[in-house]
Amino acid sequence: MLVRDRMVRKVITTEPQRSLAEVRALLRRHRVRQVPVLRGDRVVGIVTDRDLRSAPAAAKRVADVMTAKPFVISPDASVDEAARLMRTYKIGALPVVDGAALLGILTASDVLDAFVDLSGVAEPTYRIVLTGEPGKQFEARIRHIVEKRRGELKWLHYDAKHRPAEIHLRVKVRHVDDVESDLEAAGFEVSSVVAPPRVR
Repeated sequence: MLVRDRMVRKVITTEPQRSLAEVRALLRRHRVRQVPVLRGDRVVGIVTDRDLRSAPAAAKRVADVMTAKPFVISPDASVDEAARLMRTYKIGALPVVDGAALLGILTASDVLDAFVDLSGVAEPTYRIVLTGEPGKQFEARIRHIVEKRRGELKWLHYDAKHRPAEIHLRVKVRHVDDVESDLEAAGFEVSSVVAPPRVR
């Protein structure tokens, strides 16, 4: 999944000489926590609600509190690359640029939404836990079993630290009982199946 698929395209921006009072009002009005700072159409900084809260009394303008030369990202970068950058440098948003042009902004909430979508948890899916030593090519075997039942394997995690070892998977399938039976017939031990919550 690429940044271009998850970024917000209608970006609220400000200028370095804008007053802090104006920017505080801007963030409140649009319910955002950070805005890129532009000089002309070039990104020269980013200002956050935290910057505004911790602004010294002498600070009057955005230029006094903004982070100059912020980290930016390409629209063609992957969302997991963006997540690593945001986690490493403890930042809440990345302006998305193509050369000097601002195309959008990617926030921590956008990244989290992307991972929720990728995990399949937002869809009617089942989480299955298998126990025991899986043997060779276990992932291919599990994928084959799920696909044979016209299901989709959303993700698989092998936890070797747990004893006995556990395999956690999330599957999207109409008849989970058939998948459970096939897994057990293939030598896996199903320890739990968690159904999706019912929609009210």
